[in-house]
Amino acid sequence: MTSWRPRLVVLDLDGTTVGLNQVSPTPRVRRAVAAAIRAGVPVSVATGRPVWAALPTMTELGLAVGAGGDEPEALSVVCSNGALVYDMVAHRAVHRRLVDPGPAVRALAKVRPEAGFAVEDGLAGYRYTAQFARDFPSTYLAEVDLEELATIPTTRLCGRIPGVPIPTAHTQCEVAASWVVAAELDPERYSYEIGYAGWVDVAAPGVNKGSGVALLARDLGIDAEDVLVIGDGSNDLSMFAWAGRSIAMGQAPPEVQAAADEVTLPVEEDGVAHVLERWFG
Repeated sequence: MTSWRPRLVVLDLDGTTVGLNQVSPTPRVRRAVAAAIRAGVPVSVATGRPVWAALPTMTELGLAVGAGGDEPEALSVVCSNGALVYDMVAHRAVHRRLVDPGPAVRALAKVRPEAGFAVEDGLAGYRYTAQFARDFPSTYLAEVDLEELATIPTTRLCGRIPGVPIPTAHTQCEVAASWVVAAELDPERYSYEIGYAGWVDVAAPGVNKGSGVALLARDLGIDAEDVLVIGDGSNDLSMFAWAGRSIAMGQAPPEVQAAADEVTLPVEEDGVAHVLERWFG
């Protein structure tokens, strides 16, 4: 493994490249990403954020420009937990998996009538119900009632139980996990990820970061064994299982660290840069 060198690097954002709900990576992380790109190795992102929320951070990482300020090269990134692969240069979706949110939102609302919901509306922003807590930076298009929301085909349905505080660590929310189990979503129609602060993401079956990164690598002609992925959350486990080499952040939960090939420094200590400098320092 000492001679191994990645041909593609894929980074999670929140808790990996930046702190939770932050925008700007540190100068050291930006330098490390730029060094990899200059070395001819594509650097991409796989995030739970929708495109519009991920773009500022991805732009600061330099993922829409060529090495040394050259003309941009085609580069895609994975957003919405794998439901959408977005071309940063052409500004369009190159892969998109839509889902009918209706049965899922009704099942979740039956278990938790107080819950709020939102759906991603294309690349534009969220449509949301009145109970959906909008206490994080994003683009909010319009409030709709539950039945209207249930009719909008989407890359992702988001459900959130109100009153659950945002944690300091990127850990699964037990309340949200119990909620989605009680709703008994049909696995033939849906996949899901458990977030924090009472949050559940629902997508098409088989959609996860691993499936999104696989599409990205296929488009680049790169085999799984040549891909390095770095992350910190349970939604990163699917890409850990798929990629040739996986690295967990130092503050990641124990089950995430156990699933990785190795563990780097925490996000507060620029763990991503610490890894990339091994090959591109």
